[in-house]
Amino acid sequence: METNKKGRVKRVLKKYGYYALAFVLVLGITLAVVFASTAQSPEEPTVPSDTTPVVFGLPVESPTVLKWYSDSELFYNETLKQWESHKGIDMTSENLNVYSVLDGVVTDVQTTYEDGTCITITHEGGYVSKYSSLSDETSVTISDTVNAGDVIGTMSESSANELLSGAHLHFELYKDGQKVDPSNYLTLEDK
Repeated sequence: METNKKGRVKRVLKKYGYYALAFVLVLGITLAVVFASTAQSPEEPTVPSDTTPVVFGLPVESPTVLKWYSDSELFYNETLKQWESHKGIDMTSENLNVYSVLDGVVTDVQTTYEDGTCITITHEGGYVSKYSSLSDETSVTISDTVNAGDVIGTMSESSANELLSGAHLHFELYKDGQKVDPSNYLTLEDK
């Protein structure tokens, strides 16, 4: 009778042994996952976030706005004789100096026929400011560190796209790679 029981157990194990083995493996993996997920990990120290608001300076002294930012309303461009959106702010002033609006690093200085001389400054917090229609003689070069209020260049008529606007600054602002309306960040008045 003992031999008969052993034979039966062998037949059952032979027939269903793989299922039993698979069940044990799945159970083991499940238990390992459960224990690993409930294990206490040391708490990460919380880093206080900087809640100080970003305060932008003005890119020109006592600016007169010639053309506001608009991504939906079309403006007539006298120079090009066409209607177009205007994703920047054109401004002028009696003082032709152009200033950095925030502390940052100069990441580009270039001259193109359409935009004239342009300076791009990268700032903390995902901000990038771009200053166009500047004189060829700039006060900065690529990789210079600038502070808010530092003179970076002077306004001119170097932008062929806006030649009839006279000496002015075309100012653009980006946040996390997207163009934004600079008037939401600058304290400007209609003059």
